[in-house]
Amino acid sequence: MRPPCRAPRRQHGVAAIELALIMLFFMGLLPFVLLFGRALLVYTALQKSTHDAARYLATMPLSQMASIGTATQGVAFSRQMVVEAMAESWPTMESVRVSVDCTYADDSYNCGNYATPPQQVHIKVSVDMPIVFLPDLTRAWLPQLAPIPLRSNATLRYVN
Repeated sequence: MRPPCRAPRRQHGVAAIELALIMLFFMGLLPFVLLFGRALLVYTALQKSTHDAARYLATMPLSQMASIGTATQGVAFSRQMVVEAMAESWPTMESVRVSVDCTYADDSYNCGNYATPPQQVHIKVSVDMPIVFLPDLTRAWLPQLAPIPLRSNATLRYVN
């Protein structure tokens, strides 16, 4: 014999309430997901521009690298490559600190100081990405948020 049928419970609107509660949580996380996605995009652009600048210096002809004047122009151009890439990625970025060195024998010096070819070219970039992307309410909850430090290094062997 079958048990008696129970009347179905009425649950009209329960799914909508659950969805509303879950959406509040996920909407609170959305600015952070977008912020760190943007930070990853800027970091990728920073890495690529640093590598491109190092490749530019590593392939300069020896006649230009041995002259202090043309080597200084090459270093300035490589710095400008990195600064422009950062300006395209995040226009409100703080100033970019770019360090360019060449390794001669055992120590690092400014490029173009010696008539001999350098063994390696080093480019180090340091940037602090400000957190102005988050809404004011979110920044009020987390006052300890500091700019995101982005660091990039590229070392390439001099090939000319």
